[in-house]
Amino acid sequence: MAKLNPATTLPQSSQDALEIFDERYRGALEALKTTPQTWVDDLGEVHTTPALSTRYPMTILALKYLEVIDLAGSFKRIGEKDVALTVAEYQDGVEIELTKLMSNSFSAQQWAEAPAAMLKSEQTFKLKLIAAALVANTETCGWDDLALFHDAHLSNPVHDNGLTFDNLQASAKDVASLTSLEEEITLMSEVLDTNGDPLGVMPTHIGVPRAKFQLLKNLLKQDFVPSGAGTATMRNPYNDAGLTVVRMDQLTDTNDWYLFDMNLIASGVTPWTVAKLAMSAPGFNDLSLRHWDMSNSDDCRRKGTIAVSSHIYYGSKFLFPHAIRKIAGA
Repeated sequence: MAKLNPATTLPQSSQDALEIFDERYRGALEALKTTPQTWVDDLGEVHTTPALSTRYPMTILALKYLEVIDLAGSFKRIGEKDVALTVAEYQDGVEIELTKLMSNSFSAQQWAEAPAAMLKSEQTFKLKLIAAALVANTETCGWDDLALFHDAHLSNPVHDNGLTFDNLQASAKDVASLTSLEEEITLMSEVLDTNGDPLGVMPTHIGVPRAKFQLLKNLLKQDFVPSGAGTATMRNPYNDAGLTVVRMDQLTDTNDWYLFDMNLIASGVTPWTVAKLAMSAPGFNDLSLRHWDMSNSDDCRRKGTIAVSSHIYYGSKFLFPHAIRKIAGA
């Protein structure tokens, strides 16, 4: 009869266990490179930074030809305003009794699976970071230092031309309504560039909480829908319009929804940026994953445990309000 806990499959020491953890962590990091991006990555910007503070230039270069009045001509200056993003430290960790780890295969399996769970938790943290900020709408955007969703964003925050645009609909509208979609898409097209002209925004994605996802997805798939009068049917104008429904599970508000222009975002007009500190110095890895066992921890000696503490350094900032619109849901 096979042994329940064959010794050859179990860690033989605390050092062995920590090496197993590190090996699995590196493997999980490699696997993460082929994992589909999250909506935070797709609809904004996520990158690494080598510094605790990073500055971002805020400009949308909208050139406009004017009649030449003098030989000097006119020129638009680039990068006249910038904002700072600072990262903060966040921590989580796992701990286990060494006797269980060295004698029980179930405990050993949990230990081996912990690195992948740790990295998954980091992805969830990133999603919740932005979702919470979207719902609260208390953080300012770098563009004009107003809340990201506002009814009077400045067309030109550097050389104020007195013109504004809005990206917030405070009146409740049901996302599963073709009338609401048409109204809000039309309103979003009124976003202005720095000259005060329409920027040409055209939403490509609709972000919704999970409670609204399937309802909206099913509506957009229908070939025919009731007409406005409700007495007949008509072709669904959004059936082939390329509107992508994004399920944003981390939103705590179950009604509000968001429009995004992915083409504008891809050109650099991102609604948010998320930065993770990543340094090339060899010692930085020791700061990210910190190992504790009976050789370096009084607490571990007292409890007979080993532990790994994960430390991540993240910061986020709202940047441009142009490619995103928030609509109060019903």
